[in-house]
Amino acid sequence: MVTAWVLIGAALATAVCALLLPLAPVHQDDPVLSWPQAGGRAENTVVPLMPYRPLELTAELPCRTLASVDGDVLRTLPARPGQEPGRGLVVRANDGRLRISSSSTVLLDEARPTSGECAYQVRADAGGTSVLRDGVVLTQQAGLLPPQVAMFETAGVGHAATDGLKVTLHTDARFQSSPTATKAILLVLQGILLVGCTVLAVLRFGASRAGSRLRLSPVDAVVPAVLLGWTVLGPINEDDGWYLRHALNSANSGFIGNYYHSFNTSEAPFVVSQYLLGGWASISTSLLWLRLFAGVIGIGTWFLLRWFLASALGDRRVFRAVPWSLALAFLAWWLPFTPTLRPEPVAALGVAATLALCEYARRREWPGLIAPAVGIAALTTLTTVAGLVAWGAVLVQLPWLWRWLRTQAVRNRFAYVGAVLASGTTAFTAVFADAKFTDVVEATRVHYHYWISMHWYEEWFRYVKLLGFDHHGNWAKRAAVLLTLAALVFAAFRLRRRGRLDSTIVRLAVVVVVGLIALTLSPTKWSHHFLAIAPPAIALLGLSAFGIPAPRGSRALVPGLVTAALTAVTAVVIFAGPNLWYGFSDWGQPFGDHSSTIPTLALTPEQTADLMARSAAMRPPLDSPLLWGAVLAACLLVAPRGRNGGWATTGSARLLVTVQAAAVVLLIAVFTIAPLRTPGWSVAGSVLRDDCGLADGVRLSGGEELMDVVRSRPASIDWEFGLVHPCAPTLAIADGLSTAPELRVLPAGRGLLAGVVQGGEFLGGTLGYLSQVVTRVEPVPTIGPPNDGSVPTWGEVQRVHYAHPVGKYTLTRTSRVVSGLEAAPTLAQTAYAGIPQDFLRTVQTGDAGRAAGQPR
Repeated sequence: MVTAWVLIGAALATAVCALLLPLAPVHQDDPVLSWPQAGGRAENTVVPLMPYRPLELTAELPCRTLASVDGDVLRTLPARPGQEPGRGLVVRANDGRLRISSSSTVLLDEARPTSGECAYQVRADAGGTSVLRDGVVLTQQAGLLPPQVAMFETAGVGHAATDGLKVTLHTDARFQSSPTATKAILLVLQGILLVGCTVLAVLRFGASRAGSRLRLSPVDAVVPAVLLGWTVLGPINEDDGWYLRHALNSANSGFIGNYYHSFNTSEAPFVVSQYLLGGWASISTSLLWLRLFAGVIGIGTWFLLRWFLASALGDRRVFRAVPWSLALAFLAWWLPFTPTLRPEPVAALGVAATLALCEYARRREWPGLIAPAVGIAALTTLTTVAGLVAWGAVLVQLPWLWRWLRTQAVRNRFAYVGAVLASGTTAFTAVFADAKFTDVVEATRVHYHYWISMHWYEEWFRYVKLLGFDHHGNWAKRAAVLLTLAALVFAAFRLRRRGRLDSTIVRLAVVVVVGLIALTLSPTKWSHHFLAIAPPAIALLGLSAFGIPAPRGSRALVPGLVTAALTAVTAVVIFAGPNLWYGFSDWGQPFGDHSSTIPTLALTPEQTADLMARSAAMRPPLDSPLLWGAVLAACLLVAPRGRNGGWATTGSARLLVTVQAAAVVLLIAVFTIAPLRTPGWSVAGSVLRDDCGLADGVRLSGGEELMDVVRSRPASIDWEFGLVHPCAPTLAIADGLSTAPELRVLPAGRGLLAGVVQGGEFLGGTLGYLSQVVTRVEPVPTIGPPNDGSVPTWGEVQRVHYAHPVGKYTLTRTSRVVSGLEAAPTLAQTAYAGIPQDFLRTVQTGDAGRAAGQPR
């Protein structure tokens, strides 16, 4: 009785602490940038603000300077013909007039001062912008944003008259914060209470029967061995470099930000997988080590699924073949989507852990284990939107939990429910340990404003991509998803049966459906996301290989023949997909012409037509309906005859296994062949050498290795192939500033967004200021992988020339204490960078021409 009341109190205290975390005060970083440098005279300089506008700006304009300097006394963006007044601050003194404009608004136009006995001041902050003279407000524009700043430029460089001209601004480091002592105490207290609630729930509401023990078999050595080999051979993903830089830059900024676009806005709440990746990459950034990240996660996911099936089915001899069918399904799912640094593998690990723990709790009738399962599910939700599938594993346990709960005393019911709900506050700890409530709100706004944002009812677009003609719809990805959809149909035949295998399959089908629904909530519709729902799909597909139970009577053949026909049709659709892979993974691939760059994102109409024609020739020679009709007939003919049409269900099961085996064997074969057909550098060769990727295989024309160059000079690595330059230093984005690159390393042309994401103002690109301050981009001659026509061009190096020197200012790091509810004006507004919401949706929905316009 005492334990129940203690648990109720602890659960309430845990919940209260969790709810206070996002509101607790933090030390908010408040960097202050001053120009000119302390003790120096005004020099023109590039100021790489990130985001583009400061939170506050004060410009001191002595009348002596205004009277003596003709032209632009101060300018923060370059002059653009036909675009004045621009988004920056301009103070111009000529023709006897003084004109001050900011953020596309003329603030002052009056007679130019002729004496030096006065001073003007421009102040801009969250409340608006005002112009003062000797402390008297001349004009004020409420709500006007501070000006955009990419440089400080004055026509009075070198003149003594500029003495006293200065600008002080507070850069926008809104997501950089650290806990105050109050919040630190709250975090420790919430952590202790959370662990205490979970442990007490596990012990207080214990098991009532014994469980099954996981028996290892040779397959438990085969699968990890394949995954380790796949670390060398497997494909890369276009987002690998993206997530790698997110993780690496967290060491500079103290939070996980979107390194390439959306102004390096926090990735909260979806940060769990990226913090894990950051910890992993802190050990080494070699290509082998980074690709092992997904391999190790895959091995963990495999053993969790083995534990799940051991709990669900027991160790009866009739189920001894299940591990092998599970292995086939696992490889069919895991290999096409990995190794990758995207969050889906971590999500899959969390889903598998939740699934296994819930099933073990069910097997042993151990309600207390649901508490840690809920904690894991909550953390899994913070990997990616599709991580919501983890709650499906909890959902299917509710019937037996409800029956058990009804047998308990009222105080035990409250104690149990409270403990389980309190365990879910792991999400609060993970998100708000380094963020406040308004950070999460602002991050969500910004991502929806500047990045692709599709509605739930546009989920059909994901399946259009899956059945399309680029790498999102290659045959291997189709195999995993389409066979699972077929298995969902097979599961319908088991709804009225009560056997252990049948009920397990039905529960798995429910979890898969929950996962498919969760995918609809994702604002982007890439096929990458399917991997997050892989664990229940793998288990469902593995168990579907044991056939469909045939009913008695005249309809005995129907289930088997229906599933057999559906599997054969699915096989045809699967292998009609192209053998097309992203970037360097496509080098040397068999089937079709892979000798030139294949654009895969934001295609022009001409590129779309070309890709359609080329991808049709890239199909593996396994898409013939006649072929799969013959395989279907063979599977049915060799099936043992028995009563009730069992031969048909056995034949359909064998066909399902055949399709999976064909997909796995072909996938391993093409990725074994590809590096052997690639002269010079390849992903597999680089992994085996455990080197720094492509940068070790490219030289500048003078003989200097690219790797040595990017280590000695500031160089930005484009996201599309950031993974194959893993050791290149990550240029810091921190304190409201990015690092201006001397060099840019870009991929070969891959569509309208190639090299544009980081440099595009229309995306909130973290190098978006380059278009304002760069005078010339000079191609740097390089010697890369053999240019014999066997592989596409590797990419290019550009040298960036700026209008002014970089960094001629002083940065002072300060901080202030703010509450979790304090927020700066949102970045998610059209006025901030001239970009309307949902602009980039046009890229994903196919209107690439509009995207190319890049509104300013």
